[in-house]
Amino acid sequence: MGAVSGVEPSQAKPGPPLDDDKPAPEGNGGIPGILGAIIFLAFNVVLMLLRTIFFTGNLVFKFENNRNGTIRSACFLLTFTIVHVAGNFVGMIKGPNEANGEGYFFDRIAWTGGLGLVKDSPLSIVEEYLALALLLHVSVALKRSWDISINYCLNTGRWNMLLSGLTILFFLTVHLADIRFSSQMKYTMLRPPPYFVAWPGVLEGRVFYETDPSIPLQRVRDLYTREVELFKDLGTCFLYTACIVVFWCHMLIGWKKLVPADALQIPKDHVKNVTYLGWIAATAIVSMYLSVVWYTYYAPPIKVENVP
Repeated sequence: MGAVSGVEPSQAKPGPPLDDDKPAPEGNGGIPGILGAIIFLAFNVVLMLLRTIFFTGNLVFKFENNRNGTIRSACFLLTFTIVHVAGNFVGMIKGPNEANGEGYFFDRIAWTGGLGLVKDSPLSIVEEYLALALLLHVSVALKRSWDISINYCLNTGRWNMLLSGLTILFFLTVHLADIRFSSQMKYTMLRPPPYFVAWPGVLEGRVFYETDPSIPLQRVRDLYTREVELFKDLGTCFLYTACIVVFWCHMLIGWKKLVPADALQIPKDHVKNVTYLGWIAATAIVSMYLSVVWYTYYAPPIKVENVP
């Protein structure tokens, strides 16, 4: 039947841009079993890290909701989270010098901020790239939620990632105000490794400070005492615990959605095992974060000598 006279033909509303990755390989990719799952997971996560921000397809004349923006930035943020929680966990076990030395490690590379062109930069290039990855992840996730999930009811589960993500964003804001940009930070003296890492002490768990008296003392932020001040407060511990549990749920749900995505290129026979590996890693991350909070709450604090 032809068009009715005087009536404009209806046009379908364009949907969100399609992701342009090739389908994930069928089968096991030639490497069967759990070993294959680990190999393909590691290989493809490294690829995601190398293409985190600038090759996602989102920044093309206008802001798009291409899924690569959330996938690649999530891989980078998860990798940083693993490194961060490992440092926090070791600092908790080894005491003030290790915790404060880790903080000074990032302070002493602040000159790299702004590609080394900005004098007295408050952030290192690592922190700047991390901030860009977080901005990309949040903005693309909000755009996708608006385009895809906004018309669904809460009980459908389509809002789970959005609501948990906003909770995590709130938590990050609180955490940065509590630690990184705290106005209550004290200072102490430390012998930092001349080459950033205390290589002779690595095997004994001493990574970010030296014991050699010939190495000069340096004034550093007393992150250990600041953490003790925070986590001796029961209300703060409960707030951090609730937000960390929400973060755990966000990782579990997000990882289950990420693994079968074409962008990650996990062979289909390995999807189940890679999903389980990610859930185990997420649970380990959360367990270490929670142990830092509650160990600090219950353990007797170590006195740190502060300086002006």
